[in-house]
Amino acid sequence: MAMKLTRRFFLQSTGALAVYCGVSPLEALAASAVPGGGRPVARGKTLVVVFLRGGIDGLNFVVPWADPNYVDLRKSLRIPKPDEADGALDLDGFFGLHPRAKALMRLADTGQLAAAHAVGYDKNTRSHFEEQDTWETGVVGNSVGADGWLNRHLLTSQGRGPVRAVALGDTLPRILRGDAPAYAVRGLADLGMPKPRADADTVAAALEHAYRVDPAAHAGDARDLVHQSGRDTLEGVRLIQTVVEQPYKPAAEYPKGGLAKRLAEAARLIKADIGVEVIQIDYGGWDTHNNQGSGIAGPYADKLQHLAESVDAFTRDLGDRLDDTLVLTLSDFGRTARENGTRGTDHGWANCMLAVGGPVSQTGQRTGHADRRRVVADWPGLAPDQLHQKRDLQHTTDFRDVLAEVVRVHLGNPNLEKVLPNHTFKPVGLVG
Repeated sequence: MAMKLTRRFFLQSTGALAVYCGVSPLEALAASAVPGGGRPVARGKTLVVVFLRGGIDGLNFVVPWADPNYVDLRKSLRIPKPDEADGALDLDGFFGLHPRAKALMRLADTGQLAAAHAVGYDKNTRSHFEEQDTWETGVVGNSVGADGWLNRHLLTSQGRGPVRAVALGDTLPRILRGDAPAYAVRGLADLGMPKPRADADTVAAALEHAYRVDPAAHAGDARDLVHQSGRDTLEGVRLIQTVVEQPYKPAAEYPKGGLAKRLAEAARLIKADIGVEVIQIDYGGWDTHNNQGSGIAGPYADKLQHLAESVDAFTRDLGDRLDDTLVLTLSDFGRTARENGTRGTDHGWANCMLAVGGPVSQTGQRTGHADRRRVVADWPGLAPDQLHQKRDLQHTTDFRDVLAEVVRVHLGNPNLEKVLPNHTFKPVGLVG
């Protein structure tokens, strides 16, 4: 019995196709030949999603230093007040940045940085795997069969080039998996090699051989799909390789480290003008159950410094392109409000999200403490009776509202019900 070749089957087979055709540095996932539906996306806009895997401690990143309960909850981990030694970098009279994230203050001062705080949703399981799936699919309750919300954005809009989405990493993350084209690239330097010699017929033959598809049984739709998708895949591969082959020098000096390297590659793709609108990068290691570090010292502070300096270099490298570029951080969940017995923090509830770039809202929301142009929050408080289950920061902003605002306002896709289904949307005021 011949195997039915569907669009999803073709998606699943494309990783093997890339290796079979000698393009092993690129794990390409080419989707169907059918273009994305909906209206064209906003011209020239780019979203860079940095997933902070492991669950970053948002209370020590965007620090609620003026909350009177913060100090009592963080005896050894607390970040001092702005007027104290090694204190938080004041953002608005209530919140401040961790002092090791000082590279980001330039962006806060120019109105190109804002944070959303107390962000989450009401069915958080505190499981790394389940919560990463939820944040990547945008589906609450049953994300097993769901595609990534960024892939659904691609599927419900029309792009302005053959390479719309790139993950800079070893594999395609859940957030970009689905029926729309996306590419996973281990590193642009790995693509500095002779262009693939395979043509569309060779691609089709590779698929048919590798999966024993009977071409006679699929002489129409399936074979046409294979050929068109093969051409689309190779066009994307060649286009990215063309970028690599051009002489390039960053316009800023990046720190050493994995995140910095990938953000430098993201800047190179954006400035190449090949139509990339979505770039995804992982930056893990935030599961700080013990020895998180106190104040400005320790592994948590070291990672924050690398994050801040890498993002700062990326924004300098982009120059005027930053006007149309938004960097957005996501994470599994927040950490417990109170530090644990091993000077760390455990899996928690609500968290902060950072937004950097020209599209950041210049107005924000007024929420009682000050004009929080830099921090958008309906702050729930850290008193024992204000915490979720007396241990975690409550969520007052649904993460899907933040994602929806980014998709609709920044990327220009109005199809929110298809991108983030089964949710009633509320304005946030993070981007504008």
